[in-house]
Amino acid sequence: MSRVSNALQMYMLLQVRNIMKIDEIAEILEVTPRMVNEYKNDLEKAGIYIGSKRGRNGGYYLENTFNLKAISITEEELEALKMASEVIRSGNYTYATEFETLSSKVLNMKKDFEDISYYNKNILKPIEMKEKEKRIWTNVNKAIGGKNKLKIDYSSIDYTGDGPKSKTRIVHPYGVFDYEGSLYLYGYCELRKEIRFFKFLRINRYEILKDKFKINSEYNLKEIINKSFGIFNDEFINLKLKIYYPMSQIVREKQYAMNQKIEEIDNKAIYFEAKLKGYKEIKSWVMSMGSLVEVIEPIKLKDEILKEISKIRKIYE
Repeated sequence: MSRVSNALQMYMLLQVRNIMKIDEIAEILEVTPRMVNEYKNDLEKAGIYIGSKRGRNGGYYLENTFNLKAISITEEELEALKMASEVIRSGNYTYATEFETLSSKVLNMKKDFEDISYYNKNILKPIEMKEKEKRIWTNVNKAIGGKNKLKIDYSSIDYTGDGPKSKTRIVHPYGVFDYEGSLYLYGYCELRKEIRFFKFLRINRYEILKDKFKINSEYNLKEIINKSFGIFNDEFINLKLKIYYPMSQIVREKQYAMNQKIEEIDNKAIYFEAKLKGYKEIKSWVMSMGSLVEVIEPIKLKDEILKEISKIRKIYE
């Protein structure tokens, strides 16, 4: 790191830890104690005064009170950090506890910062599942950073009803994303010869291989997902629905696709149109609206929902 970067890092360390020994600072910054003293002089030239205390519990400490302007943190940014901390904590995300600790350190620097009232509903997840995601996350990131292939034993969901099927795959790990509170790995699958998504919780075993890979620079995850209703990247369908109140009001309040169109029929019903990918998720969404939706297009979706209704009737009869 540069001299300026190290001086700023030393400043931030003293903000959080209040008092630190010179040798301790030197070890963290990977420099000599003499350089720590140089950084002290540099900071004092900038108006940031550092005191020193002798004795067993002594060390360097900041003499001036914390000023948010020193690192250009605004009140709005602190509010955003508090909201983000609540979302991550309640969402049961990997490293949520560590992020909450980090944000608390920053927020506590501003003693007169008023806490904001914000709540995010918990996404419940069993502890063992959270721990599994954390273990996989740690190792998958190593493979992504080193451009190493991954060998995984993966259980995909079989929508034919035959039960889960586990297969061994060699994957070129490109990255990780979150969808509805679960972590997914995305990358090139040598078995399927295309980019695939793999849910962490369905990875039974994994091994980082010594073999390297090159990323296909033409693949844009954000662009692909934005064209889908959820995360499935299949063929586009032209979807047209007639939706009745109160679902019509709920649909009005959301953006399901960039190209969606909503036509008012009256104050209780709308036509919803969009060109989307993700047929299975679209089907589940439509069926979740029950009798408050009518499929106009595509005919295939209409026919499949009628078949599902017949199956449901048989179960309850």
